[in-house]
Amino acid sequence: MRDRIMERIKINEHDFFWIQDDGILYVKLGSLDVDNKLDDRTAQLYLDAITELSKGTPRPLLIDLRGVKGTFLNTAAHLLSKNFENMSFVISEAYVVNSLSVKLLVQAYKRIYKTKIPYAIFENVSIAKEYSLSYKN
Repeated sequence: MRDRIMERIKINEHDFFWIQDDGILYVKLGSLDVDNKLDDRTAQLYLDAITELSKGTPRPLLIDLRGVKGTFLNTAAHLLSKNFENMSFVISEAYVVNSLSVKLLVQAYKRIYKTKIPYAIFENVSIAKEYSLSYKN
């Protein structure tokens, strides 16, 4: 049985945020432009979408980065990490990657901008979903 999408927000042509009836807040980022850098304005839109969709309910966050080819500005990374730490409703982060460069980027981001939120990096959405559900219960 497929999980049903309960609510969805589209940030731009390749970035989507949604909640499914499994209670996970899903993020799909997909900029295929290697020169693309996540800026502060877009990072704030991401944070606003997460806040709006969560409605204050503690939720695991599953972030699919398999379509990402770019990087982010240091100020945007700092904005995201600082705000994730203050979002008591984000109870875990599961990152799905399919390239070494994005995996290293996430690891560096997590090492530099330490938060108390548990996280893991996966190459498979199903395993990331299992991880996320383990924090939901």
